[in-house]
Amino acid sequence: MDSEIKEEIPVHEEFILCCGVETQVLKCGPWTDLINNQSGTRPKLLIFIIPGNPGFSAMYVPFAKALYSATKRRFPVWIISHAGHALAPRGKKILKSSEVNAAYLGSQEMREVVKRDDETIKEHLPKLIFYYGATDSWCPKEYYDDMKKDFPEGDIRLCEKKIPHAFVISFFQEMADMVADWLKDDLSKM
Repeated sequence: MDSEIKEEIPVHEEFILCCGVETQVLKCGPWTDLINNQSGTRPKLLIFIIPGNPGFSAMYVPFAKALYSATKRRFPVWIISHAGHALAPRGKKILKSSEVNAAYLGSQEMREVVKRDDETIKEHLPKLIFYYGATDSWCPKEYYDDMKKDFPEGDIRLCEKKIPHAFVISFFQEMADMVADWLKDDLSKM
């Protein structure tokens, strides 16, 4: 049943110009202008995925759908490709910078809010978690050890579930469930 639910989750594709380069954004859940949406259903949080290398956002769609489902579809999950890693199909509209500011949660407005009330923003943002694979040749355990040593107060975790580096291929559901669990306390306050 869970796989059927994920299949029905629509994914909306947009292209923006990021420093003059076509950049793909894939969106699960609400995808319209979330800042100016005056309806009572406007989400209070956007989960934003920045892929590793290669920065091809389409690889993360199953994970994004699973995470959207795992958070009970309360928060949109958007994925941004690395600039230039996905080309817009011929005839596809590419949003220019003036349209992007309005469409992407009002980046100018967010800067102003952060300037005015930095502490409130920090209170409402979920914590940053560094998650390292225990058997990951791309990112060996020594990297985890170094981060723990350099940032002893940080939330730095080592995978105990033997999930491979390329989790988006076969372990997207496990990672989505884990991330949703990490966010559970913060999200319940929203």
